[in-house]
Amino acid sequence: MNELLAKKEAARVTLVGMWLDLVLGALKIAGGALSGSFALVSDGIHSLTDAASDIFVLVISHFSHDAPDNEHPYGHGRFETIGTVVMGMLFFAIAAVLLYDSYLRLIADNSILVPSWGGVAIAALSIAGKEWIYHYTMRTARRLNSSLLRANAWHSRSDAISSIAVMIGILGALQGFLWLDLVAAMFVAVIIAKIGWGLCLDSLKELVDTAIPQEHQDRIRASILEIPGINRVTSLRSRQSGGRILLEVQIEVDPRISVSEGHQLGEVCSRMIKKKYRNISHVMVHIDPESHTDRETQNLPLRDEIVSQITDCWASLLDESDIRNIDLHYLGHGIEVDLYLLTNAVDSELARQLVTALQSIPSVKRLKIYNNILETSLTEEFS
Repeated sequence: MNELLAKKEAARVTLVGMWLDLVLGALKIAGGALSGSFALVSDGIHSLTDAASDIFVLVISHFSHDAPDNEHPYGHGRFETIGTVVMGMLFFAIAAVLLYDSYLRLIADNSILVPSWGGVAIAALSIAGKEWIYHYTMRTARRLNSSLLRANAWHSRSDAISSIAVMIGILGALQGFLWLDLVAAMFVAVIIAKIGWGLCLDSLKELVDTAIPQEHQDRIRASILEIPGINRVTSLRSRQSGGRILLEVQIEVDPRISVSEGHQLGEVCSRMIKKKYRNISHVMVHIDPESHTDRETQNLPLRDEIVSQITDCWASLLDESDIRNIDLHYLGHGIEVDLYLLTNAVDSELARQLVTALQSIPSVKRLKIYNNILETSLTEEFS
């Protein structure tokens, strides 16, 4: 799903939830005032905070699904991550308010009015509505892999749970147990705080670039090794941004294949990973030749320097016009040289002299000579 469709779907489900919160919030506040249920009024205020959080989700989702640009080449997913942290902190604030309000009511329980049965009906309607929007939002969050929508879904469920507590409190009050709704409200506050802690913890892990779970890494490694030509996965690093995974992979290939073939293997690897694992949005593939490590090759000279040394060694033995090409292979034990000649002028004695001359260059460990290279070109294209 592209970013535009994801943005529209996230906005649609959030707008539905926002209007439901506004309607339920007004209904519960009015119903609580008329039925004499202070708990229902408090639950209505909770629903209005849900509506406010829905507006917050709409704003953050608008930015988080924007396409990458020059200033944000990896996209804007971290806006969603930060938004999820804020949502988690909002959960903590709501939990604190509920706990404090319950405490005040508990020490002054003689001021609590006995509610009517109308409050039970409103609470039941709220439970049904908020549970429906929870499932609707969570399905969309899973489809879009959106941590912010997951947070909003749990926010809706927390409102449903608080409505259950309100219903229990009203029913208990009707039976004479006025303290029952206070205990239920405290229990709800603890649940809300736990949800907020989980949201903050997951998002903070993302902000500090915590890797994806090891079993997920193992599945990706196994998939990469199914590609012919890739011998080993030497490194796999991951981080997350707005529910999307950013991956850096080092693969090991035959050291004597061409640069273009190595690049092709990297492109195949990248496309396969993004196709098979839809929550991975970016893959950077680094190609390593087999039997190669950075420590072993970091002090080896680059091409211009080593070719200059080689031709200087051969100045008295070989005419440069006879050299078709010199290929270098940087391997763990040093540099291997492939010499391509345009003539058959190199006999075994001259070849031995060329090898002996190269022994003065410590980084060169092996020489292969190819005589009389015939290059043909087909100018017609295949139909």
